[in-house]
Amino acid sequence: MIKDLVKRRYLMPIAVWFVCYMALFGYLEIRPPREIHLISCGLDRMIPYVPVFIYPYLSWFPYILICACLAVRNLGDEEYRKAVFLLTAGMNVFLVISYVWPTGLDLREGITYNMETLSGWLMRLVQTIDTPTSVFPSMHVYVTMTLQYTLELQRSRLPGWGIYTGRIFAAAIILSTLFTRQHSLVDVAGAAVMFAALAVLSNVIHPDSLKSLNGLGFRKM
Repeated sequence: MIKDLVKRRYLMPIAVWFVCYMALFGYLEIRPPREIHLISCGLDRMIPYVPVFIYPYLSWFPYILICACLAVRNLGDEEYRKAVFLLTAGMNVFLVISYVWPTGLDLREGITYNMETLSGWLMRLVQTIDTPTSVFPSMHVYVTMTLQYTLELQRSRLPGWGIYTGRIFAAAIILSTLFTRQHSLVDVAGAAVMFAALAVLSNVIHPDSLKSLNGLGFRKM
């Protein structure tokens, strides 16, 4: 049963893609770009820095795990192929943008970390590890939108409280990218526009063309 699930849900090709993606993203994090294009807008300076939002920011990781497991278990084949297309296509577009148009933030300047609180300590840890580069469009926001979309597709298969809980977490995660100054409003808007565009594209593409892992060239193994 597990072996059939792995084949039917393209889990091995997805795992290979993810390893390659993380390797390329890791290279982006360590390479010194020739020029960084700072992303910001006037409204960014009006958004307060709220360290406690580090908790919903970090909740992104269990949110991803839970949503991914539910998608693998519950989505129909066509729905699943569209979801994988949305996820992988958006993340691939992000890599291309980051390579050809390196972006960064200066919103963290002047932040004072209260190391006597857990939220302050976590903020300092996260922002030490996560450099303010390769920020547009926000993958925190894009992946959240994509995974919440998969939950919305399961409204007839999940209890109502589960869908509403997902919506609350999704909203909190997206807001957290702003209140922790991890992203600009421009990054968030860019992620929303990309999600909308790729969602429309996924509905235009004929389902048969998505069968080889949504046009990525992978076959069932």
